[in-house]
Amino acid sequence: MSAAEVSLSPVSVKNKKKKKTFFTLMLRNRLALIGLFFIIIWTLFALVAPFIAPHSPTETDTISKLQGPTAAHWLGTDNYGRDILSRILYGARISIWTGLIGVGISFLIGVPLGAIAAFYGGKIGDFIMRCMDVLLAFPSLILAMAIAASLGPGLTSAMIAVGIVGIPEFARLMYGQTITLKEKEFVEASKAIGVKDTTILFRHIFPNALGPILVHATLSMGFAILVASSLSFLGLGIQPPTPEWGAMISEGREYIITGQWWLVTFPGLAIATSILGFNLLGDGLRDVLDPRLRSSK
Repeated sequence: MSAAEVSLSPVSVKNKKKKKTFFTLMLRNRLALIGLFFIIIWTLFALVAPFIAPHSPTETDTISKLQGPTAAHWLGTDNYGRDILSRILYGARISIWTGLIGVGISFLIGVPLGAIAAFYGGKIGDFIMRCMDVLLAFPSLILAMAIAASLGPGLTSAMIAVGIVGIPEFARLMYGQTITLKEKEFVEASKAIGVKDTTILFRHIFPNALGPILVHATLSMGFAILVASSLSFLGLGIQPPTPEWGAMISEGREYIITGQWWLVTFPGLAIATSILGFNLLGDGLRDVLDPRLRSSK
């Protein structure tokens, strides 16, 4: 890559002042820090679950079934006598992994499709975006259910379903960013000196569109966890006895009326706090990366 190409893109040179400003603004955003705290906590729980879980997540004990929170079982036991705390800790591994893979699939497919559709336009662009419109025409959960049901229950099916559901949003976001950026002077100058289209897309347009995409990816993590939990709740995702938050709520919902509130309360809180964490962090990143929002505060 020549020096002329490097100087064309406004993101090719980043000084320490900008980095310092980013971290300073993030530290000032208390809600974003709260969200980051939840994400770090659940990530750590997922990583060290085998070492800190007090019991096996799948070991049954009929004598201890449906016990409330006690010293032996801090969050109680389920209808099979399995320790709920251990199952929640192991369930964090499934939920976070499913969210990461699902968002990764959406990112890797949706972003290139949106960039190609906007950069080249014409029949290619129209075809890609009409396909995205077809996917967007279906409610997200209904589409995920249809995909998971056609592929069969399981972790892989849940990841694929979550990933496909998120593709249109990434594609439309990248489409809008590319439409704006391809009219900029540095892109026009790159075309004038004969820079290849792939170089323009990956070294000039994509880095400038990365901010909004990262914000959307962070927000999508919470949605991916919710969809994956919903699929497991409906029996289309992770199958028993594998611990998963949505499946735990499904197994415990019939015991609510008999007073065993802990069966659904603690897995529900796990889902709520993890989603809240990604949403708060995504909002904080949006505030920091969008200069219009920074100037209004």
